[in-house]
Amino acid sequence: MRDLDKRTIEKGNIPGKDLMYRAGIGAGEYILDFIKQYSSQHKKRFIILAGKGNNGGDAFVIAKYLAEKTDMQIIIFATSAIEELSLDAKFYAEQLPTTTTYEVREKLKYEDFQTGDIIIDGILGSGFKGKLREYLNNWFTIIKSSHLPIISLDIPSGLNADDGSHGANAIFADLTISMGMPKFGYFNSKNSKLFGRLKNVDIGIPKKFINEIDSEINAIFECDVRKIFKKISNNSEKYSRGYVSIIGGSSLYRGAPFLSAKAALRSGAGIVTLMLPKSIVNSSDYKALIMHKLTDKNGFFSKESIKDLKPLIKTRISSIVIGPGMGNKEQTIPFLAEVAKQDIPIVFDADALNLICKKTEIITERKGISILTPHGSEMRRLCEAFEIESNGRINNAKKLAKLTNSTVVLKGNRTIIVSPNCELRINTSGSPALATAGSGDVLAGMIASYLAQGYSSEDASTISVFIHGLIGEKSPYGIRGLIADDIIDLIPEVTKQITPFA
Repeated sequence: MRDLDKRTIEKGNIPGKDLMYRAGIGAGEYILDFIKQYSSQHKKRFIILAGKGNNGGDAFVIAKYLAEKTDMQIIIFATSAIEELSLDAKFYAEQLPTTTTYEVREKLKYEDFQTGDIIIDGILGSGFKGKLREYLNNWFTIIKSSHLPIISLDIPSGLNADDGSHGANAIFADLTISMGMPKFGYFNSKNSKLFGRLKNVDIGIPKKFINEIDSEINAIFECDVRKIFKKISNNSEKYSRGYVSIIGGSSLYRGAPFLSAKAALRSGAGIVTLMLPKSIVNSSDYKALIMHKLTDKNGFFSKESIKDLKPLIKTRISSIVIGPGMGNKEQTIPFLAEVAKQDIPIVFDADALNLICKKTEIITERKGISILTPHGSEMRRLCEAFEIESNGRINNAKKLAKLTNSTVVLKGNRTIIVSPNCELRINTSGSPALATAGSGDVLAGMIASYLAQGYSSEDASTISVFIHGLIGEKSPYGIRGLIADDIIDLIPEVTKQITPFA
């Protein structure tokens, strides 16, 4: 990013001042969108903390923008007087409206902050390395103890953008707004929780410069997902929209496959059927679903279920989800192996993954398109089963994708998507609101829906993971109140925000 910045200014003939303006305006737009989640008593003042470099310059552009767009009071605590700032930062500091308070501070005080403040961290940028100066330790201690929302510009102050390392007193952000391109340090799995939500501002770096730079990670933002979406034909009928079959459920877990099935419908599949153990089926209040009852043994699929499966599997199914609520009893392995033999794109989720750990040939001998969707604990079991020596989330996911010839969706903060040829994508949407029972079942149904609609395994996974994460961000129920059923209901609304082809 440092190289791109330099080349854009020197070879692209775009002044640094212009890049700073674009960064500040883009960040201001994200800030206004971010604070929509807060009720009025939690958004009364912006407290902007500005360093003397370019990060501070971005903050001054933002201060002016917010002053024009809101009625909220704006207070700037700066590390330097205006005349001591870098040239570009000084240019924008001198344009601050008179209604904005500008104070040079050596130290902050607890009483500087109050309920209703939103903190914007523009202190240290992506060039920071090493130890904090003593006065900044005071600033960061006060900021972190305020228990107020914190928005960081480019990177939370005190973190190393190259590798994500940091000292004990670095800022923990609720939102990080990247300028130009995301930085590698964002995706250090040990420290990714410090960045909060991620957004990226396009500051106008020429595409030819970007294309000349090698990168081993593709970070997925909304603009990337928007490009993947295709129009739905005006001549569509239900089968051309995709036929998804959800196979799961047991006497222990009855609801999980219904979550997957409803999510597949809400994501655009034309027809969704459920294959369930006969003894657990009562009725469904979701009349759009078609249910098939399979012979079972004590409420779980078994080899006895295969005779009922075979005629159903030979229909016009476009994709399958298998595993939600299925249970991991040994008796189910032959049934899972039979499903895996089918040359239909399959999402292996939940207990299907646990059963694969007991018999790895189920996936290694499979010929069709496969997607594995483990969370952290399931991934650890898969690594043990496939004898993958743990070497970080990214490397583990790559090895599993290669060994199983599958697309791997490793769920969690910054969900990782790896194709069978080890193309790596990292999702940037998400929120702790998604850490709720059934959330993964919903995601599996979404992925299968986009598979059925004709998207590749990588693109189906990318669309689904991003929308799923964005629902967590947009939750009208806050972080604590969202449940899996809500996620399903919000799929159409959030999809419409991303693409006109929803």
